[in-house]
Amino acid sequence: MKILVTGGGSEEPIDNVRAVCNFSTGRTASFLADYFASQGHNVTAIMSQKAVHPQNKNICLITYRTFAELQQALQRQCESGNFQAIVHAAAVSDYSPQTIQIDGQTFQAGAFSKIPPGRELIIKMRKNPKLVDSLKTWAGQNTKVIAFKLTSDATMDKRIAAVNKIFDSNKDQTLAPDFVVSNDLSEITRELHPFRIFAKDKTAAYDGKTNEELAKSILQAME
Repeated sequence: MKILVTGGGSEEPIDNVRAVCNFSTGRTASFLADYFASQGHNVTAIMSQKAVHPQNKNICLITYRTFAELQQALQRQCESGNFQAIVHAAAVSDYSPQTIQIDGQTFQAGAFSKIPPGRELIIKMRKNPKLVDSLKTWAGQNTKVIAFKLTSDATMDKRIAAVNKIFDSNKDQTLAPDFVVSNDLSEITRELHPFRIFAKDKTAAYDGKTNEELAKSILQAME
């Protein structure tokens, strides 16, 4: 099977020395990519530059830094790669800096090598599109898509609501992901990575406690 995996977190530059980012390490995505490759699958991994990267030498590794770079790489691979499955685990930035206001003066984000000192700094952010909504448009409706939703200290009801929001995001349900992996930051440790995988009918299809169980469950879901 030909599988595309995304992982890590994007960085959105404010200037040449500052950026808006998240804490995603890419560890889970890299584990999944390595596991899939170890099972004989043809794997391409699109990983952020600073993330943990897969170690299997048979994996085609592509790196990105910003949302725009991830979007371009993902679209290019989806349209040309003939993937049977996409595991979209990257922590994509919902917002990118658009303008910077320094003591009342407005500038385009990225206009400085380093923002000059001032008394007040205001950063205006623009909303980025949801990449998961475009995956089946780029790759084809027959491609299985597994999305991820990480919550933090959320009740199960809130986790389910967050998962349903991903399923319902696209008005054309043929373009919605086939599965969504739900996990919560409060439960994740270095040894354990509890998860629950929801199917398109919004029922819980798989669950487990480790990345290996997650990898096996995803392969079962993609059969």
